[in-house]
Amino acid sequence: MLVRLTLTQTLLVFCICCCNSGYARPVIANGGFNFASPDPVSRFEQRKLYKNLIYLIKSNQYSKYRAEENKLANYPLYPYLEYTEKIVSMSRQSEASINAFVDQYQDTPLANKLLQNWLYSLAKRGEWKTLIPNYQTTGATDTNTCHYAYALHKVDRTDEAMDLAEKLWSVGFSQPDACNPIFKIWRDAGYLTSSIAWQRYSAALTTNKVTLSNYLVRFLSKEDKALANKFKLAHTRPKSMTKTSRYSQKGDKTRLIISHGLKRLARIDAIKALDTLEIYRTTHEFTEAELFDVYLYIAVRLARKPESIHDLDRIPINLGKNQELIESKILTALRLLDWSDALVHIHQLDSEPQRSRRWQYWKARILASSSDLVDQQRAITIYASLAHERGFYGFMAADIISQKYDFKDQPILVSNEEILSLEATPGIQRALELLTLDELTPARREWYFTTRDFSNRELQIAARVAQKWGWHKQAIQAMIAAKAWNDLDVRFPLAFQDSFLAGARRSDIPVVWSLAIARQESAFMPDARSSAGALGVMQLMPATAKYTARKEGLSSPSKRDLADPHTNIRIGSAYLGQMLRKFDHNRILASAAYNAGPNKVRSWLDDTIPLDVWVETIPFQETRSYVMNVLVFSAIYSRRLNQKSPLIYQHELQKFSKQQITSSTRSSPDNS
Repeated sequence: MLVRLTLTQTLLVFCICCCNSGYARPVIANGGFNFASPDPVSRFEQRKLYKNLIYLIKSNQYSKYRAEENKLANYPLYPYLEYTEKIVSMSRQSEASINAFVDQYQDTPLANKLLQNWLYSLAKRGEWKTLIPNYQTTGATDTNTCHYAYALHKVDRTDEAMDLAEKLWSVGFSQPDACNPIFKIWRDAGYLTSSIAWQRYSAALTTNKVTLSNYLVRFLSKEDKALANKFKLAHTRPKSMTKTSRYSQKGDKTRLIISHGLKRLARIDAIKALDTLEIYRTTHEFTEAELFDVYLYIAVRLARKPESIHDLDRIPINLGKNQELIESKILTALRLLDWSDALVHIHQLDSEPQRSRRWQYWKARILASSSDLVDQQRAITIYASLAHERGFYGFMAADIISQKYDFKDQPILVSNEEILSLEATPGIQRALELLTLDELTPARREWYFTTRDFSNRELQIAARVAQKWGWHKQAIQAMIAAKAWNDLDVRFPLAFQDSFLAGARRSDIPVVWSLAIARQESAFMPDARSSAGALGVMQLMPATAKYTARKEGLSSPSKRDLADPHTNIRIGSAYLGQMLRKFDHNRILASAAYNAGPNKVRSWLDDTIPLDVWVETIPFQETRSYVMNVLVFSAIYSRRLNQKSPLIYQHELQKFSKQQITSSTRSSPDNS
């Protein structure tokens, strides 16, 4: 029976075997351990004692705690014992004891964390005179800022309190409940004007904070409440904008409502939005800036769809060289396979975006389709230049001219002495100890706090430390922060390799593809959680994970199960396999489906256009970038696993137009 051990379990098992040696701090290196200077208490025993002391503090067994705490005086996480003790007994802490801790541990994230907890405790106890001098704007929580405003009021610093209350209130998002007392005082004192109330209401609705806008209606004047109803109607039912009599009232607020409503309408029917704007501009005195803003918004939506592109000629004002509009025109021309029109618009771009890999690729692509030999030669020259770049357009260009991919793999040399030196620093030691104890959130907090002011070289060393400990996301992010783009060993780790291989084998998918998906989704962070609720290494939605597990004959996974990399990868690989078979083994379509959903991808399919045009014109920018990244990451992982795989396989072209890129495309160059 194969027993899988977590990193923590591995460390603990190893320490059990070695603790009698008298050596201290274990450090993973090349699959084994190095040890620092001898210590009477092994690191394994220190960790056990640390967990026990935390328990004693939280259970108020202070006499037992005091008898043992000195044994951990030199343990990296000793500050966490002191912090926990102060948190548990916060109501009994003096100002001097808090400030002493903050001064002593200001080089840790615990200092500000304790200060914010103490300020919160002071507010709960009404100790306003103590709270005010200890409040700091830097690092303050929103809740404590609300408490600070109320404290100013309580000590009769009324003007300051009211000014801060207005700043806190006049935002387009909800504030913590802690703000309610000072808000009430501010309102009761007459500081909430109809203008301020309307400003916040409109900010909430224009940023789609509908629930907040519903709450704010109560603070509007009677006249503004009637306008607010129209504003909400325009936001939630934009087709109502065509009934122009509803919005006949004159004034700045009505024009704002009309502008917002027409933008919302343009998202579903840009032509109707344009027609309706033509009516409103004759009945309301829009400023030039207001008209320009709405016309431009409508124009971009018109330009994005082939069926409405020609309606751009109906726009009565000059929109100038707006880059978003020009790019929308290029994409529609590509979708229509109108090469000459696309080239004209590319030349209308500013010089910097025109030189980007994206538009250089399309310039070459268009020139290559010309019958003029000079144009064809220019295309080859551009392709040859692009082929030296690592990325979607560089690899596509390399395929077109049958060149090897230029991976630009340049490992950064970091000595063992540099790694050990950085590991010896207190912040890194604390982060790695917390990681070992599976305290992942505090570990990341320590890591980011410690590395926040690192130089590029220090970040490169930090990346190697994180890589050594299997902390893949931290290693990747450190290299990105250091602008060390070409160290592919660190930036594209073979994380959880056994699990990915097993999942790929079981689900009959390319392992390099599932690795690429995970790298794009979470950078191999086991406890990753998206704002939408996707979980784990492969960012599975719980409902999707349960459905997939049921189809695979597995038990229904809990959210905790999905934080386990092995479980997450197995179910994620199975779901990838389902997507791959659903789309005839086409990774491009399956990748898009993994990100945006299979129904969306089916609605986007168009077999009249070439594959590169289809990818470039995917309606969702996030999905477009996602598909490009996954393809490139797959190629990088192929290289890392010593495979020879093209960016796009021949069979993946079958869903698209046979009018492919050039006659030399897909010649399957040796991209080893």
